Amino acid sequence: MNSKILQEWADLKPNVHMYIQEFHGKMVDRKRRPVLLLGMDTQAITFLSDLNLPVLSEMVLGLDVEDSRVCVRLHAKLQWKQPFGELILYHSNLHIQKEQTLYITGQLNRMLTEVEFEAVPRSTYGNAADPSPQLKPYRYIDFTI
Repeated sequence: MNSKILQEWADLKPNVHMYIQEFHGKMVDRKRRPVLLLGMDTQAITFLSDLNLPVLSEMVLGLDVEDSRVCVRLHAKLQWKQPFGELILYHSNLHIQKEQTLYITGQLNRMLTEVEFEAVPRSTYGNAADPSPQLKPYRYIDFTI
C-alpha cells in the first residue's frame, strides 16, 4: 500500500494503531500498524486497514487510540470484514470491562473535542454533481461514545 497514505493515517489526531495481541491464547510480539478509524462506541469499532487478517475467534486485537496526551489501549475480536477498494473494512467487538467503560469513554470524548476537522455542509458537498476544485476531500468520522 502507498506509504504516504499510511503516514497520513499515522498523523491523524486521534490516531489509531492496531496489532495482534494474542493468538490461540498466546501473547504475540506487537508490531503496530496504523488504521483509519471510521466509527466507534463502547461495544464496537470499525476501521480500515491494508492488512488482510482472518476473522478468527482465537485472535485478539489490540488497538491504541492516542492523541498528544493519552493512549487508550483497547482489546477487540474481529466480527466481520469486507473488501473496500484496495483496503479491508473491519468491524470488531470491543472487550472492555465494566469498570473501564467510564474511564475509556471519558478519555475518548476528551480526544474528540480536540479533533480539528474542517467542516462543510453535507448538502453542499454531498449533492454537488461535479465538486469544484476548491472542495477538498473531507473525512467524515462517526463516533458514538
